[in-house]
Amino acid sequence: MRIAIFSWESLHSIPVGGLGVHVTELAAALQRIGNEVHVFTRIGNNQKVYEIIDGVHYHRCPFAWDTNNFVWEMDNMCKSMVYYFFEAEKEFGNFDVIHGHDWHVVNALDEIKKARGMRTVFTLHSTQYGREGNYLSEGIPRDIRNLEWFGTYVADRVIVCSNVMKYEIGWLYTTPEWKIRVIPNGINPNYFKLEVDPWQDVKRWYGIDVYDPLVMFLGRITYHKGPDLLLRAIPEILRDYPNAKFMFVGDGDMKSWLENITSELGISHATRFTGYVSDLDKEKFLKASDCVVIPSRNEPFGIVALEAWACERPIIVTNGTGAAEIVEHEINGLKVFHSPESIAWGVKYLFSYFERARMMGRNGRKTVEEKFSWDAIAKHVLNTFK
Repeated sequence: MRIAIFSWESLHSIPVGGLGVHVTELAAALQRIGNEVHVFTRIGNNQKVYEIIDGVHYHRCPFAWDTNNFVWEMDNMCKSMVYYFFEAEKEFGNFDVIHGHDWHVVNALDEIKKARGMRTVFTLHSTQYGREGNYLSEGIPRDIRNLEWFGTYVADRVIVCSNVMKYEIGWLYTTPEWKIRVIPNGINPNYFKLEVDPWQDVKRWYGIDVYDPLVMFLGRITYHKGPDLLLRAIPEILRDYPNAKFMFVGDGDMKSWLENITSELGISHATRFTGYVSDLDKEKFLKASDCVVIPSRNEPFGIVALEAWACERPIIVTNGTGAAEIVEHEINGLKVFHSPESIAWGVKYLFSYFERARMMGRNGRKTVEEKFSWDAIAKHVLNTFK
């Protein structure tokens, strides 16, 4: 098949977050299983408009930036994507399917489908409602929600990463169930090969003793990710494990507030905030931890769950999230409720049974290798194209 993928980010244009990793890895996996794949994305400084990388055709689309309104800016990007798509048709021939990722590219999908009538697939990686912590704001957020709805309307198939998100877009956007396909995110576990000495590489730099048990939160420090729920669980954990330490790896609008209330809770000595870290350091932190807590209030999937498993670490996830759908309780992780008390129970359980915790981490690695490789995910996506 000749496949056109549309995304405002990729690892080979302007990377922003997990969406760029997803699009890049999926495109390469689709190419490996015998398809001709073209990615239409933004252009970064000193980048070529056209380039083949890992067998994938990258079309980097220049456009007029509008810093006053992000939605208008993305509409300018869509117009450029449409132009370069039609130019690519002249060079390579007709495409079999167009596949857009998130609201940024919806107007491009709409214009191309109207002109060509070809099969259209739309992947929603998260919703504006979820990104705002289950809240419906006005202004720009409302405009983005409208585009998300329009994408589900235009598309012949809508891909989401979990049943949680399937139900969410069902009631948010009245997307019919027959149109939705649930396909999880993927990961390349072979990227996680770094040999790490927990004390030498991480703990000593943050004033943590070699035998102190270490709990890790990794992600954006924002309300919907729930870092405050873990923070408020710390006093209860310290009562039984006074030497435990807690690292919050990442940045976000709640970071300063969380740092301030650690003194009110009397836990400053046990908490560490790293801010943003590189992918290399992220792997070091994961492998230095004894468990990874994912306390999200709203989480369509939670790629950090796969990253922790790739590092053979047990995870604790909150019920009702996409991450909870992939966890088998007490087999490759623990499921807890959205409360500090329940999170504290989960951490203390893992600390009480270290051998069982290590077994959960090993089982997590097996889960990743068997179910969440990009080649496996690409085959599921390919079925939605037919």
